[in-house]
Formats: sequence, structure tokens, C-alpha cells
Amino acid sequence: MIDYSSGVPLNRQVANAIRADIASGRYRPGAWLPSEAQLAQMYGVGRDTVRDALALLRAEGRITTVRKRGSLVVGEPSREPYEVPAGARVVTRMPTPDERRDLATPEELREFGGVPEGVPVFEVIPGPRKHRRVLRGDRIELVFNTTPPRRNER
Repeated sequence: MIDYSSGVPLNRQVANAIRADIASGRYRPGAWLPSEAQLAQMYGVGRDTVRDALALLRAEGRITTVRKRGSLVVGEPSREPYEVPAGARVVTRMPTPDERRDLATPEELREFGGVPEGVPVFEVIPGPRKHRRVLRGDRIELVFNTTPPRRNER
């Protein structure tokens, strides 16, 4: 399973194996992954390697980690289309603590204290005199409007 001679970093190999287990249904959305110690033993690597692999999966939004409880597989949320106005800029970034709280569902607030770790936001900056929007990256599918604005809309 883990190939020490492949040239692929061990943490990426472990992340790939866990990702494959999630895709195959071995670990379903809502399921807790084995502990770091158990994963380290399963893959024959150190706990630091497992932590790095879990960090990669968290950054992808595939898992979330709850302190003193472990790592939970996150389901694929449904995505709503959001039309980005022509000429707008979109910035992807991690949310501020206030945004994590404001964009969370009531369940996420109870379970995680806000939007789970690893969930980015899109900041849509339409232009002068228009309001910025901050949207959860795991719930939105951006649709870019390529039609230029009419003269009186600028």
C-alpha cells in the first residue's frame, strides 16, 4: 500500500489511500476515521505523517477534525449556482473567525463552533458602488456572466 521507493511523499500516499477509502464507501459521510495512532499503524508510518495527510484532506474539504474527538468524513454538499456579474473579481481565501460563525449552519455551530476547517470562501467584488459578497466555497458553484454590463449599469 505505502511504497517507500516511489518518490511520492508518504503523507500524500496516506492521503491518497484515505481518499480512495472515502470514494469506495469504506468511510462514508458522517463516519469517524480511525484515530491517528490507528491510521499510523495501518499504513506503517509515523503519526506526524498521518497528521500531514489529514491536513491535506482537511484542506480539500473531505474531512473535518474535532478536537479530542477525531476526524469526520464530510459529505459532498449540494451546490447552488451563483451568477458572478461580468467584470467582477473573485478572491478565494479562508474565512475569518466572524465569517466562520456567520456562514455556519446551526448544526455546524453546535458541532464545530462554525464552518468546518478547510472550507474556503469566495469573495465576489463586483465593482465600484456595489456590495461585496462572501460565499461558502463548499455550497456555491460560480457561474460567470460574460455579457458586458450596459452603459448605465457601470
